[in-house]
Amino acid sequence: MTTPALERATVAPNPAVEDDIQKLAQFVKRAPSTAGQQAPCLVSPTGERQEIPAEVYDMLTLIVDALSAGRGVSIVPTDAQLTTQQAADHLGISRPTLVKLLEHGDIPFTKVGRHRRVKLEDLIDYENRARQERRQALDALTAEAAADGTYFTPTTSTSTR
Repeated sequence: MTTPALERATVAPNPAVEDDIQKLAQFVKRAPSTAGQQAPCLVSPTGERQEIPAEVYDMLTLIVDALSAGRGVSIVPTDAQLTTQQAADHLGISRPTLVKLLEHGDIPFTKVGRHRRVKLEDLIDYENRARQERRQALDALTAEAAADGTYFTPTTSTSTR
């Protein structure tokens, strides 16, 4: 069982260890990709070695890159309940737009009192569905343009409004 303190973690850049983070970032950048390579591993202070999955190594690389660029990192489990503002921020949309998506049934939510809560995993599912729908729409438009011979024809209007 996870303790509440481990439910979410945020790490802000720390000037006291900035040099160490920069060295680690350079090390990670020089290291070859995990594809087709020996499994990455961690070494404990006692010298014990433990192989880590490539996905975990990739996540550690992202964390180090963010910290070396002076950005903080938050780690949130996928079953975390987010407020509508947090969910909107995650999707990069306004809170009223998110509420419309929730009320329309595009993203599941629960209510705590009169406040809506959204699971991070439901937001991720929505993002994946939206990405897939956009890809299918673009593929259909491309196929249509190829079929009618206009795929390589430049548009005559450059006006965007």
